[in-house]
Amino acid sequence: MFGASSSKPKIRTRKVRVAVKKTTNGTPSSNAGPRPASQSVSLDRGRAPPPPSRTSSGSAYTATSKARPQGPSRTESRTAGRAQRQLKRKATTPSTPQWASSSDEASGDEDEDRLGSGLRKRQKTSSSIEPVAGNRCLEPDYKRRIRIPDELFSRPREEGDDEEEEKLIHSLEMTRGDWAKDYKPAFPDLEENLVVELQYPSPSAPEKFELVVPRDPTNFNPLDDLYFTMEEIITHYLPPEQSSTLLSETSGPIRLLKRAVSKNHPPDFRTVLQTFNTTIHTLLTNSTISTILDTTHAIPLSLTKRILAQVYLRTVSPHAHKLRRVKDKETTYGELLPPFIHTLFSQTSLNSTSTFVDLGSGVGNVVLQSALQTGATSYGIEILSTPADFATKQARELRARAKLYNISLGPMTLLHGSFLESPEIDTVLQTADVVLVNNKVFDLQTNTNLLNKFLDLKIGAKVR
Repeated sequence: MFGASSSKPKIRTRKVRVAVKKTTNGTPSSNAGPRPASQSVSLDRGRAPPPPSRTSSGSAYTATSKARPQGPSRTESRTAGRAQRQLKRKATTPSTPQWASSSDEASGDEDEDRLGSGLRKRQKTSSSIEPVAGNRCLEPDYKRRIRIPDELFSRPREEGDDEEEEKLIHSLEMTRGDWAKDYKPAFPDLEENLVVELQYPSPSAPEKFELVVPRDPTNFNPLDDLYFTMEEIITHYLPPEQSSTLLSETSGPIRLLKRAVSKNHPPDFRTVLQTFNTTIHTLLTNSTISTILDTTHAIPLSLTKRILAQVYLRTVSPHAHKLRRVKDKETTYGELLPPFIHTLFSQTSLNSTSTFVDLGSGVGNVVLQSALQTGATSYGIEILSTPADFATKQARELRARAKLYNISLGPMTLLHGSFLESPEIDTVLQTADVVLVNNKVFDLQTNTNLLNKFLDLKIGAKVR
């Protein structure tokens, strides 16, 4: 009676008909519930579209006489075009190196860009071809003429002109003399280091570069300086279609120059650079570059950073260790980063009709950026002797280098002294539109005296 049954159990199956709601065009049914947030956002959102494929025959960068047509401002349409040609380049070009920030807000994404210890060190940053967010512009200033009038280039130096007002330091000078031991030849088979010239988008004489490589990769690199400067010229001074061709990662001049260095073939390097210089000369002669500059009403942040970096590396970086000698808390020295200052200029609507004052201007970085990027009449005063001296040197270099880029600067005045005891600053504050001061380290008495100074500010003046 306890034995297993001799017959196998029977399994019964039954077909059941279930009603299913059909969806159209891939749209989920109403009872599917909300889609998870991670699935509701496209993976490509915020990503720039890939650059269009480009083919070229013969020279990839033959000059063209086609200029940008008159119409919408160049700056209003530049951002959309640039998003399509972002490049994947090694992040080694320096923007303006910083010892410290005078504001917590200045750090942001560039905290890692602080200049470390050591002489002539430079920071790692992105390529000069930056993402759209980093390559932004201020609001167009239609009252400012950015291009330098042609007659100013041909005007002979008159008696009484201050030669010290501007002083260009060539890249060549940064790798000669005491610095020569820190470099090795880019083309080791040559008996002497190869020296080349780069033509900028102006009638100014070209800048000289010695083709050497730093033994310490964090030092000033003339090859990077050359490459990234060419990128900015191609991006901002050439017609879009020609710019797109020259930025090609397969046949563009920058790629060809790097290939020549990699293959240790100096004739190729010289030929490619000479062809590029001829292209710039042609575009200057047929007024293509002039037309583009005349329709440009705002200087992009990436171009601003490139120029300021060149100025800083040639004047402050070789002696930057001197800036670490601080006497006391109230005279603590620090610098603000260009992207933060760009935001400040945007928030305060600073433009070429404004007056800007920096109380405690350090080496003059903000004053220089104001004069360059906005064209505003800019003043700065610094109590420490060493930063004040560097500020004067930076101003001389910027005046000369701005001519290379064919950019007309706003007036700059840099003073050495206390802003509490300067009659000139007292006068300027009465007409100032924007005043920058970092009073976080000041004592109570200094802040009180500073507030009394601000009583003379005009209605509507902005203090940051």
